[in-house]
Amino acid sequence: MSRGNMGRPRQPGAVLVFLVFFLIFPLNSPLFQAQNASPAREEASMAEKAISIFVPAAGISVDFGVPKRFTPSGSPYLGSGAQIQPRTPEVPAAGEGIVLFSQGGSLLSSGFPRSRDNFIALAHDGGFVSLYSSPSLALSARLKKNGVARDEIVGTIEGARGGQEDNYYLRVIDNSSKLVVNPALFSPGMIDRAAPRIEEVSLIKEGFRLKAEPERRILQRLAQGDYKLAIRLNDPSYAGGVVSGLFRIKVVLDGQVAADRKLDSARNLDEGLGFLGFSAPSSLLADRDMRFLLDGHFLARGNHSLELTVYDFNGNAGTLVWRFIVE
Repeated sequence: MSRGNMGRPRQPGAVLVFLVFFLIFPLNSPLFQAQNASPAREEASMAEKAISIFVPAAGISVDFGVPKRFTPSGSPYLGSGAQIQPRTPEVPAAGEGIVLFSQGGSLLSSGFPRSRDNFIALAHDGGFVSLYSSPSLALSARLKKNGVARDEIVGTIEGARGGQEDNYYLRVIDNSSKLVVNPALFSPGMIDRAAPRIEEVSLIKEGFRLKAEPERRILQRLAQGDYKLAIRLNDPSYAGGVVSGLFRIKVVLDGQVAADRKLDSARNLDEGLGFLGFSAPSSLLADRDMRFLLDGHFLARGNHSLELTVYDFNGNAGTLVWRFIVE
């Protein structure tokens, strides 16, 4: 379903469009001159720049930063955008802009799952780029060469039959800061009242795993040492198939905040995408059981309490409290 950044040890294509973009369009090209013509634009804040892009609020499933697997046997990776189910086989522009390129034959797919996707990229004011992809995506023959209006049809999904293959994947890239941005930030009308689900919380250490079972009447026990926190989460769909996506993960250990991270953007590094402030590639943040692997902590002997709260983009929250004994 998702076509995000592939979690491999080295991801030369994880720079997404940027390296190809700068090779094709040097800084003194007419494209850059057109986008940088206004100094006021260059000094615009993130909030002001965001107005130029509007992501659909219906039929959207945001998987930004969520562990995914392209094939049942493949390595996990973290999603980097949103799956969109359009009302028709036509793909609308997320905002006014200029066509950067359209590409078939998976030329740019080395940083993504081996999806053989076709791509269309648009440049917008403020240095943003919207990237559309689908195996059957084709550039619209009606596009004007001098620019694209918001909601103008940029492509069509050929052979659409009303199934999953009719979706397209959308990424938003801040080219000025080299960040891949959560597309939910550009979808102000999205409604999602379904709270995230915490499916698993475990402490792991060198092959040992203790899974939280807070419903049990006895305190669970483990040996003193360094442990990583592994959590499996799910944000269910709301009416109309809307999934606003996981957005914030907060961990309180023994009354102290041990982690509080947001899935608002990912750094674009040579090694791949770096989510949640961790090093790239994103495979470092997920295991083969599709769990997040968060910061490690030393647990000394005694009674401990761990509280995990997970928020989706619309502020709905799921919470789990786990008390255990370290011996």
